[in-house]
Amino acid sequence: MPPKSTDALELPFFDDFSNRALSEAQWHLGGANVNQGYAPLPPTVGMITLDAFDASGNLYPTSTSGLFGGDTLVSYAIRLDSVFSPYPREITSGDSVYLSFFYLPGGGYGNMWERSGDTPEEQDSLILEFYAPRADVWYRVWSIAGCEADSLYAHTGNYWQFVELSIIDTAYLQDGFRFRFRNYCSLDNVTKKGILSNSDQWNLDYVVLNTGRHRGDSTSRDLAFVNPANSLLKDFQAMPAKQYTSSEMKDSLSLTITNLYSEELASNYGFRILNENGEELYSYVGGYENVPVYWRGNQYQASQPHARPALSYAFPEGMQQPTIFTIEHGVREGVRGDAFPQNDTIRFTQVFDNYYAYDDGTPENGYGITSTSSRVRLSCQFRLNVEDTLTAVKLYFNRTFHEENEDIRFLITVWDDANGMPGNIIYQDENRRKPLFAGFNEFVRYDLEEPLVCNGTIYVGFEQTTADYINLGFDRNNDASSHVFFLTSASWQPSILRGALMLRPCFGTRDQLSISPSLVDDSQSVIYSYDGCIVISTNRQGSVVVYDVMGHQVYKTTTRQAHSTIVTPSLPKGVYLVRVGQGTAKKIVVL
Repeated sequence: MPPKSTDALELPFFDDFSNRALSEAQWHLGGANVNQGYAPLPPTVGMITLDAFDASGNLYPTSTSGLFGGDTLVSYAIRLDSVFSPYPREITSGDSVYLSFFYLPGGGYGNMWERSGDTPEEQDSLILEFYAPRADVWYRVWSIAGCEADSLYAHTGNYWQFVELSIIDTAYLQDGFRFRFRNYCSLDNVTKKGILSNSDQWNLDYVVLNTGRHRGDSTSRDLAFVNPANSLLKDFQAMPAKQYTSSEMKDSLSLTITNLYSEELASNYGFRILNENGEELYSYVGGYENVPVYWRGNQYQASQPHARPALSYAFPEGMQQPTIFTIEHGVREGVRGDAFPQNDTIRFTQVFDNYYAYDDGTPENGYGITSTSSRVRLSCQFRLNVEDTLTAVKLYFNRTFHEENEDIRFLITVWDDANGMPGNIIYQDENRRKPLFAGFNEFVRYDLEEPLVCNGTIYVGFEQTTADYINLGFDRNNDASSHVFFLTSASWQPSILRGALMLRPCFGTRDQLSISPSLVDDSQSVIYSYDGCIVISTNRQGSVVVYDVMGHQVYKTTTRQAHSTIVTPSLPKGVYLVRVGQGTAKKIVVL
């Protein structure tokens, strides 16, 4: 038997991507994205998605309407020549070695207005390859062309498809065996600016490689959560601490628990709420309940104490400072123990800061208005419990083909309420903004040109100055469609698309640090407030002058080279005008 390699993995190999990040002990990084929401009801919580984006959230440079390579997911070297437990021995072709996994094409299923992600076209594909160490060659062993989940369901009765491959070829039963998934993509042929973004997704889950398996071996002694933990608030994933009241709390939660074993298992479920110091504030014990077998009719735990636990806790009112709580859910198999305990715990971080969020921070799709009219307005409804000051709006725009989103211009706008619809404009920018991309799942903060004191129900959004598709991030896993309204002609219309706009209004006088700046519409200069100062990053040469609202000069300097960055001394809170060279004066708020 060959000597034991120190840098190769041993069997069994298992990953269900439940840890929110790619296991660097098992996989080479290759652009694929671990997430908990790109497709509904995976085998267990979490999945990995291969698509047309790289690890930074950018479309691959080779993106085209023809075929191009997308992501790659490659295992580290594996000892497929030997096993070492319970004792060392050589693996042979009679050891029944199988690799299995589940896959689901992107685009979701069911109603079109509820679908998540993008379906691969027929010319697209997902490919699995094995590496033969001695020959130093990769061989294709399995592939599938682009298709819809509904068509797969019609053939198999399941949306997530189970694939198993027997490994008997001695070319693979070697020290240094590897396997990899790859996908090929193609962008749609469209002429509308901004509409082309991430596409052609394939979702993978529950990858298992081991000896002693058999054909049809799709069961494991595994109790697990299926969906991620969610907010304890009725409407929001996060909200300003100042705005919270106990009436915002849900009265019950919703959990999806699965049993992937071949017979019923007894489970014990509970959850607890922790403060920032890890101290337990509340706990719920759901007791023991039997969990039905998933494979007998795609069943999940239906018992109310586990699937719909009552919530009799409320966070404290009167929070004036940012406060974070952790909600931790756990399910445990009650007799012999669980084969894969990593999917038995899920957590949610409940944030009370200075912003509202209907979204969970991950865009499964994009939201934009396609219209021939240049009067395109999009708004999201927010209800304030007490008077507050709107200071900024955080937006997430999807990265688009050739950054075409960045050619579009818009004006941040706020409306009052008119019987459940946006009414009169109570704030609108004087200077046009442009969509900016700060990084994968990173919001860009746009400071208002003047703070806006508001109360009751308001509508925050923007008016486009062109008719192009702006491609705002859209979270499909939290439904805030009843709070979204758009206008392309004379009257506002409610949205019918299930999901939440990635649009977060910020309130209060505390300025946010470590957040992308609010950018003015000036191709030569970027000007924003930061920690009581004004920062000017400019390619212009000449004078830089800052005036207060009375027209008094409060700061002046001169730039003599391109790519200069200037930081003013600390300034009193207020509104200032900044002029760089002979450019137009820009209004900036210092908080």
